[in-house]
Amino acid sequence: MHILSEPDVAKIFRSLTQSQCHEFIGELSKALVAISAESDPSFPAADKMIHQPLRTVFATKADNTCIFMPVSNTETTGIKCVTVAPGGIQGVINLFSPDGRLQGLLAAAEITAFRTALASMALFVRSHGIRKENILVFGSGRQAEWHARLALLLYPDQIRRLVFINRGRARLDEMEQDVFCDLRARYPEITISTIAKEDTPHYDETLLRELQLCDVIFSCTPSLQPNFSFSALQSVPKQRFISMIGSYKPPMHEVDTETLLSGSGTIYVDSKSACLEESGELITAGVQANQLTEMGDLMASLGPEEGIDIPSGSNVIYKCVGMGLMDLVVGKKVLDVGAEQGLGTHVDGF
Repeated sequence: MHILSEPDVAKIFRSLTQSQCHEFIGELSKALVAISAESDPSFPAADKMIHQPLRTVFATKADNTCIFMPVSNTETTGIKCVTVAPGGIQGVINLFSPDGRLQGLLAAAEITAFRTALASMALFVRSHGIRKENILVFGSGRQAEWHARLALLLYPDQIRRLVFINRGRARLDEMEQDVFCDLRARYPEITISTIAKEDTPHYDETLLRELQLCDVIFSCTPSLQPNFSFSALQSVPKQRFISMIGSYKPPMHEVDTETLLSGSGTIYVDSKSACLEESGELITAGVQANQLTEMGDLMASLGPEEGIDIPSGSNVIYKCVGMGLMDLVVGKKVLDVGAEQGLGTHVDGF
């Protein structure tokens, strides 16, 4: 049994090469193709390899929320255990062999952020017709960080500006020390800047200018109100890539309905059923299943490096609420890489 701590996992991710990142995208894409295929009503139940029961959630008397997410692709079984406490979030991913032997324990926070950003990148790298010069990131958590890190790793020669927007300044200042300094050192030719709503005079005008400039928007906030308006985007019409991964409950809305529907009737999602149940944007807009395209179905229809069709004047819209299968597939690959690199701790007897 192998154990990878949060620093171990972070070291693996931060040392990834572009080629290795594409390998991770490939592994995740294969898993998404498999689960979409098995979700088809005509797929024989006896042939199913992937099992992903509903998560179990309960709150303790100490005001801690405990979440248990089991999943299996038959080759590996796992369960992510997360506790949301007043002081923060802690979690671990447990991985088991097919016969039930514990193979590994991995700290969950970094993997969760990485795998969500990786899911966005799986569509991002297929959006060949979208410029990637100016990127706008809403949020200041690990999800926002990894969207930026992976985009820069994949397109260091195309990206010119990266702007983080957040409500408060404090978290952006923290990121300045442990994230932005590192990114500036890695990519000295790319401008990285921040905007905090709380200390920016004429914030709405500043936001409008950034929206007009941007080619890509990564929205990573659990916002109850849209972070921007479609009319602001349309003040300078262009095709944009827009992903929303921060909202995960019906009251949450990262974009307005007009932005959500700006993909010429196509909204790409990780899971139709999960997004229709959990995404506030989709619920408010009255979106139906036939308006959604699962990433697994999309990947199954494309060649290895084939780009998606983007109708003239349309944006690429992606919504992700996350699945346990993502944690399982990415966690297993991280465990293998960590063992190969001699990171972590090996424990005999399990």
